[in-house]
Amino acid sequence: MSRSQANLILLVIYLSAVQGRRLCHPTNVTISAEKDDCAMCVTLTTTICSGYCLTRDPVYKSALSSVYQNICTYNEIRYDTIKLPDCLPGIDPFFTYPVAVSCKCNQCKMDYSDCTVQSIGPDFCSNTLISI
Repeated sequence: MSRSQANLILLVIYLSAVQGRRLCHPTNVTISAEKDDCAMCVTLTTTICSGYCLTRDPVYKSALSSVYQNICTYNEIRYDTIKLPDCLPGIDPFFTYPVAVSCKCNQCKMDYSDCTVQSIGPDFCSNTLISI
């Protein structure tokens, strides 16, 4: 078997393993924007990173080896800003949120990603909800 045939077989096996799963990519999602001293919660659409990343879980674990799992995370980010309605005087009404421009599989960076197993949904509001 030639090297190119072996690579083709490995590619087919890999694609079969991720069948039905989209690889890491930007996707649209609805999120909520709110502040404590603003009466309204605004839902808006932004782009986040979502999808499948190839991970490994070794059969034999050792204290000498490092095990890490990759997640689908931001490669490039830009920030957009909206103005929240009905904020109290003296309160900054502007809300800035990230927009995924491109994504990659990498270790979770806690400074800008939610790496928890479960969290409240991105469209959760504690105030009166309006959509823009």
